[in-house]
Amino acid sequence: MSKSRRLFSFGKLLLTVVLGISMILATTACGEKQGDGKLNRELTEAEKKYGVLYDGKPITIRVDLNNYTPTVNTEATEEDPDVFLSSGVIAEEFTKMFPNVTIEWERTKGSDWPYWMTTQVAADAAPDIVFLHGAQHADRGWFYRLNELLDEKNVFVDKYDSWKAMFPDYVWDSYMTTDAAGNILAVPYTLYAGTATAYYYNKSIFKELNITPPTEWNDFISICKKINKAGYISVAPWSANKTISTDVWDIQFSLGPSYASKIIDVWDLDKNGSMSQNELLRAAYKGEFYAKNNKAVLDMYSKVKEKYTDVLQTGAASTDYEALWNQGKVAMMEDGLWRYPTELSNTKRDFEFGIIPVPVATGQTSQYAADVEYGKGPYQPPICTSLNIVKSAVDKKGEGAKEVCARYLQWITKPENLDMVVLESHGDGIGAVYGTQIPPELNEWFQSSFPKISNCQWVTGFTNDSQRKMSKQLEMWIRGMIDDQTFMEGYDAELKSGMETLIKALNIDTAGW
Repeated sequence: MSKSRRLFSFGKLLLTVVLGISMILATTACGEKQGDGKLNRELTEAEKKYGVLYDGKPITIRVDLNNYTPTVNTEATEEDPDVFLSSGVIAEEFTKMFPNVTIEWERTKGSDWPYWMTTQVAADAAPDIVFLHGAQHADRGWFYRLNELLDEKNVFVDKYDSWKAMFPDYVWDSYMTTDAAGNILAVPYTLYAGTATAYYYNKSIFKELNITPPTEWNDFISICKKINKAGYISVAPWSANKTISTDVWDIQFSLGPSYASKIIDVWDLDKNGSMSQNELLRAAYKGEFYAKNNKAVLDMYSKVKEKYTDVLQTGAASTDYEALWNQGKVAMMEDGLWRYPTELSNTKRDFEFGIIPVPVATGQTSQYAADVEYGKGPYQPPICTSLNIVKSAVDKKGEGAKEVCARYLQWITKPENLDMVVLESHGDGIGAVYGTQIPPELNEWFQSSFPKISNCQWVTGFTNDSQRKMSKQLEMWIRGMIDDQTFMEGYDAELKSGMETLIKALNIDTAGW
């Protein structure tokens, strides 16, 4: 997901430090070993305490922190107003502790991440650390298994017995960290600020039409139709959701979790109330997510179909809604929580806005959805950013390179360092480890009522290819090109194909399933 950067002042002290740092980190004087095997320079205090990395030899690691990658510019300009600096400061401190290490920033990822990564690996040019949605591409074999590393202590943090213990338990069930074979492929970095997505609404329109912000899906759809009838645009979909897909946010966050929670007895094998990727795969393997076996599939996608056919305006896919929002013509903007800081400083609109946690399916929505409780404050916020170590890039650097990457990830997940990042992010996320600060911009938002649903998901496709083909079936059905039966048969076939591909790629033993 792409987020825009916000300028956030840390105060005179941080800015003074930052302005003295070249964002293109120069190679630090690195000590070569003498004939007796000793470094020809004095060890830093960090090296004395934590050990010398990479045997003291010079090493450069290329790092992609996605939206937390520091900007090249250190001051805002009219042409380039976005500035983000804290990650550079944190990296500079790391290279001072370990002078033989240089960090270079990866800024070429573009928008089609799987394609970009495929080309980088093929060209032997992949970065060493990357954000690529955790284990979503587990079948490609791109990333190191990190289970054993996470069982070790984070050398920079004394409080916890293991690095893994610094994080909430539920994050290890997410596809953003762990694959269906139980391999942890990514380290959580930040969490979404409550819900991953939300609806930003025009309070003036809601007041004019005497509308209360909805929390339940059917109520949301009814309100949208009322707004459209009044001559306003009810919903401006987020850019990626303009294209019909099994992975649209409605499935990921509004409908899928409630429908999956309804069948918790089917998939919750360890009875902990949280769906692991292995439990998801096993339930799918038993046929629980096939349309031919489960009436909930067609029921749930019918909700999506209603939104795309009866709520979104004709031409939504090619409409730029930003100007229409600022002009007061859009009632609700579908976007991520990362929009919040930008919207707070939006001077182009002259109306007051509010935020609605995504309306969810409940027992009132459908007999196939679970009843939902609500409570003040976020409940198990999902992972926003998690970071992988890339095997092909690190292996070519030889022994010790993986340790360098691991130490860097330990360093940036130290609570004090992560505080710098989330505070500069101005409220678009929160730290993934215990003990990090909540940005003050989120105080009011965190007083909202949030749905409390089991940590679970609906199947959207087990591989990129199967998801693409399942999405094509869904699109043709929503557009009226195929009937219900044809859709269900095609959907099930592609779901099965992707599942079998993943099982083979991860060498999973299905005996006893």
